[in-house]
Amino acid sequence: MSTLELHLITPEETITFPGIRSVTLECPDGQRGVLPGHAPFIVELLTGVLTVIKNDNTTTYVAISGGVAEITPHVVTVVADSAEEATHIDVARSQEAAERAKRRILEKTPNIDFARAEAALMRSLARLRAAELQQRSGG
Repeated sequence: MSTLELHLITPEETITFPGIRSVTLECPDGQRGVLPGHAPFIVELLTGVLTVIKNDNTTTYVAISGGVAEITPHVVTVVADSAEEATHIDVARSQEAAERAKRRILEKTPNIDFARAEAALMRSLARLRAAELQQRSGG
């Protein structure tokens, strides 16, 4: 059976997942599934969750903050500002960050950077969603 290799590249680290059956990416035009042998392309990614299904049928969820993915027939390379596996996410900290970002957005104080607060909210929500999906899948 043919497999993919996934490389998640961030400024802090590179995480490699060998033996991948499929990867689902969140893109501006919707979700895209990638299987071994996929046609090459490059796609923009949203802040969201990557779904990684390994050859042993286990699923791993990874929260990422935007980026770009290069797909080749046997390698998916994701370059993002951050990537965090669901099993490493501190749910309480992510909930606090989401609440803090929501407050900043709702305050509409002149010195608040709305775009930065919105990006922080999106990152926190992606982390929470990844953690919830991982928990539901039994991981």
